[in-house]
Amino acid sequence: MRRLMLVSLLLAMPLAHAQTASKGTVYCCTDNGHQVCGDVLPPQCFGKSYREMSPQGTVRRPVEAPLSPEQLARREAEERARRAEVARQRAEMRRNQSLLETYSSVADIDSRRDRAIESVELELRQAEARHAQLMKKRTGLLREAEFFQKRAMPPALAASLRESDSELAAQNSIMEAKRRDIEAIRNRFEQDRSRYIALTEPRTFPR
Repeated sequence: MRRLMLVSLLLAMPLAHAQTASKGTVYCCTDNGHQVCGDVLPPQCFGKSYREMSPQGTVRRPVEAPLSPEQLARREAEERARRAEVARQRAEMRRNQSLLETYSSVADIDSRRDRAIESVELELRQAEARHAQLMKKRTGLLREAEFFQKRAMPPALAASLRESDSELAAQNSIMEAKRRDIEAIRNRFEQDRSRYIALTEPRTFPR
């Protein structure tokens, strides 16, 4: 009985050793055209790509070499560009969805554009009317100032002329701003109109 147990133990030892070895990892790389392996990463493999292998020679996992600073910078730049493109596409999708929810038709876009422009044009006409009033007032001040070409102008008249010039400059700025607003409205609605048509009109494909 004791002999039988001893034989069984001796037979089991190689199997146990093989099972233990099968769980280990061998690290291999190519150095100067030769394969270098070890149960820990050989010094010749430092900074290079290598393979994690089973004792039977099966590749478990390839490991890439560490990136150089230039490669790392290039990869980071590519990743930033990729994220920026994804963000751009998502923003475009949101704008398209908002556009389709805002307008019901091309005619709706045109109608809203015309109302927006009409509102600003009314403000522009009011600014132009105020400008005309200021010009009329300044003309009267200049006529009055003609009497003082050869003598000192009264301080009150000089102050009125300076105030008139300042008011006219401010009114000119207001009118220019209103004209720019009208142009911006035209451009914005034109962009919305073109995009809406592109999103809603059926596409035709060549046969």
